[in-house]
Amino acid sequence: MVSVLTRFVRTVTSMAADVCFSKLEIWFRLVLLIGAGAADVFWKNCSHMTLNPPVLHLGRPLRASCQLKNEDCDFDSSVDPTDIVWRMDEEDISRSHYSVLNDRVPTVIIPSFNRLKGNLTCYIRYNELLHLLQWAEVKAGFPPKKPRLLFCTSYWTSFLIQNITCNWDAGPETYLETNFTLHISETIGNCSARYLEPKNCTTRRIKNSCMVLVSNLASYHDIWVTAKNGLGTETSNHMCLDGMLIVKFKAPQIIEVKQDAQQNDCLLGHWEMPFEMVNHSKAAFEIQYKALDEDKGIQVPLTALNSTFFRQCNLLPYTEYQLKIRCKQKAETSPWSEWSNENTGITSECAPAHKLEIWRSIEAADSNGTRRVRLMWKPLKKNAANGKILGYRVNLHESEIQAFNTSDLEYSFHLADGNYRIQVSAYNSVGKSPEAQIVIPSSNELGFPPLSHVFASSNGNSSLLIQWKSPSMTTTGYVVEWCVVSEKIACNINWQNVPANSTKAIVQDNIEPMRLYSILVYPLYDSLPGIPASTQAYSKEGAPRSSPVIRSKQIWKTKVQLEWDELPIDDRNGFIRNYTVLYKNKNGMLKSAVVNGSENNYILSGLSANTVYDVNIMVSTDAGSTAGSSLTITTKTFDDGEIEAFLMVIFLFSLLMALIVIAACIYQRHRIKKHFWPNVPDPANSSLAKWMPKKLWQDVKELQEEQSPKIQVQVVCCGSLTKANISSINYYWIQDVKHGNYPRSETNSLNEANSSNKQSLQVFSSWQSESDAQALDNFHNLHLAPEHSNVTTNDYKKHGNPTFAVIASDSIQPLFSCLSPNTPSEEHNQSSLFHSIPDNSNDKTLQELNGIVDEQELLCSFPFLMNLNIG
Repeated sequence: MVSVLTRFVRTVTSMAADVCFSKLEIWFRLVLLIGAGAADVFWKNCSHMTLNPPVLHLGRPLRASCQLKNEDCDFDSSVDPTDIVWRMDEEDISRSHYSVLNDRVPTVIIPSFNRLKGNLTCYIRYNELLHLLQWAEVKAGFPPKKPRLLFCTSYWTSFLIQNITCNWDAGPETYLETNFTLHISETIGNCSARYLEPKNCTTRRIKNSCMVLVSNLASYHDIWVTAKNGLGTETSNHMCLDGMLIVKFKAPQIIEVKQDAQQNDCLLGHWEMPFEMVNHSKAAFEIQYKALDEDKGIQVPLTALNSTFFRQCNLLPYTEYQLKIRCKQKAETSPWSEWSNENTGITSECAPAHKLEIWRSIEAADSNGTRRVRLMWKPLKKNAANGKILGYRVNLHESEIQAFNTSDLEYSFHLADGNYRIQVSAYNSVGKSPEAQIVIPSSNELGFPPLSHVFASSNGNSSLLIQWKSPSMTTTGYVVEWCVVSEKIACNINWQNVPANSTKAIVQDNIEPMRLYSILVYPLYDSLPGIPASTQAYSKEGAPRSSPVIRSKQIWKTKVQLEWDELPIDDRNGFIRNYTVLYKNKNGMLKSAVVNGSENNYILSGLSANTVYDVNIMVSTDAGSTAGSSLTITTKTFDDGEIEAFLMVIFLFSLLMALIVIAACIYQRHRIKKHFWPNVPDPANSSLAKWMPKKLWQDVKELQEEQSPKIQVQVVCCGSLTKANISSINYYWIQDVKHGNYPRSETNSLNEANSSNKQSLQVFSSWQSESDAQALDNFHNLHLAPEHSNVTTNDYKKHGNPTFAVIASDSIQPLFSCLSPNTPSEEHNQSSLFHSIPDNSNDKTLQELNGIVDEQELLCSFPFLMNLNIG
């Protein structure tokens, strides 16, 4: 607790000490400021500055001195005039301009002072400090030029209050404060002597006029102006004026304006002149008038009939005018009064002075040959109507004149095909206009040549500029016809006549921005129209109001055909320049394709198959673009017919491969047969099947030797069995009927075989396709020399002449040979297929022989058994 109290006391003490010290510091500073101020006052009282001259001519030298006083100030010996410092606008002046008159008057000279205003200060350096002694403002400029009196005006406000106000030209700028004083003194006679002291008024340069009250305007007055500033005074020339000749009247008053019964182009006004105008005949008048529909009025002198009425002529008939007048004294020095109040009046009517502008529209003839002719004319302008138009008179010249009256600006006829002349005139209460005439030609008349190169362009939001090239023939004028092209608004024909010497026209009637207009230009040849030339234009284009709805017409794998409807004319707001098709997939970047404005379909190509795309269309004119709604499409995985074509390609390829495989199989049939169906060894072709026991072989050989060296062979074919009779011994041979092959001899004849050392049976080992007759021819010339085995004839016969049969097999393997006369060592010689039948076979019946043959055929199927039986 004690420590807390101790800390609190210390804190309060320190705060009190800080407050005390801060107050002491403030007092100390105040003492210093007061001392400094007292010091400045001391130094200022001890000096005096002099400028020579006090107002300086701009660009001339400035001299100044700062005198130190000794009367009231005691300077110690350390103060010296050289310690003076001169400054201009707080900028030190070069010491080269310093000088000293004596030990108490330092001076400075500025050779050329080029400032309009500046603060010159004089300091003294004392105890290494600068102390301000004096300062003065230096002004520079030019002396005034001689002023020039321009004009003076006297005002007669009442009989007691009269004054004269004068204006003058102050001359060039002096850059110094310059006062102008207007002096007016009433004189006797023509300013020959003054009889009153001049009256004056003073003003500064900013106002170059001043007013002085006078006692009598009827006397002459001597008037002059003086200009004065710090560099001098100038006085203008004196002007002597009669106060009544410079008086400015009050504005007159127009009481009424009415038609002049004597002249229909004049107006008669009733007016009241101002009271100070003693006689209107000594006054001059001006009138300003303008038609109500005009912006600028016409100002002309006016002759007052008397002090009550005035007349103004040369006005347009039946036109309302605004009028106002003013007046003054006839002297040149007299100023005009202010304009009177405005009043209006309408001139009288006259007969219309100009022809109507007329045109026609001719429709095609109907089934009855009748044409609808629409006659149109423009209303007369006010300056041509000369009054209120009451109606129009139409005269149709056929076999007789037919007259029609209407108050409309058109009239329609249903006329048979032919030439007609129509006259139209306008009338009012006074008379009618000159007749305007137009000719309606027959439909079979040859038209005059048309214009070429008609151009239309914008001439603002509500006007069009039409230009064309003049034809080779001389024309008497042109007619420009136009109407809006719209699906909602009917074509209301507007037209305008153009003189023959012009090849352009600006049309403004019923022209609206962002609407399409059809324009026709007719050349006129002696008032007969030629064939028109046409064009279309907008006065101002804008972005289309809407965009067409896009849709897909056909979709492929990598492209899609898009189409859209043409925008309605009222929604285009301009000429369609192009369509922009925007498309993107979900992961791709936005792409675009620009289509000509005359197209309404487009094929997007380069797309990815089986992909979703967002497609949008934007329509553009020269003034802007409008985007439409989005369309989502998905490309196909395969195009139409692509799967069928793919399958057809696969089928054709498979068929081709099959044909190639079949051809290869046929070409490589032996190799394939060997691979898939290898040859099974035929026991009949084995060496064992061809082996003959040696004994039997010797018997055969002996038998061959016993018989004649040449044996006649007779062959008889019966189906698959061939019978050969060799020396009354029958041999049988079974051929492969399935293949239709017959044995072919490897030698020319059996005689050649007999001539061989081996004397073997002829072997028929090869087969060829031959007819039965050919086989017989081959065998008729064959001679066989059979070989005999070693067995004796008796032993051989003891077994009987074995008869063998070779049975045709369904196998594709070569047939078994029934008998081979070759020894096992003779591997390259094949045995004959002939086998002997015993001689006593003639005594046996056919059935028995068949049984023997069947048995032999059975044994031929088993050559091993056959050989064993033989052995």
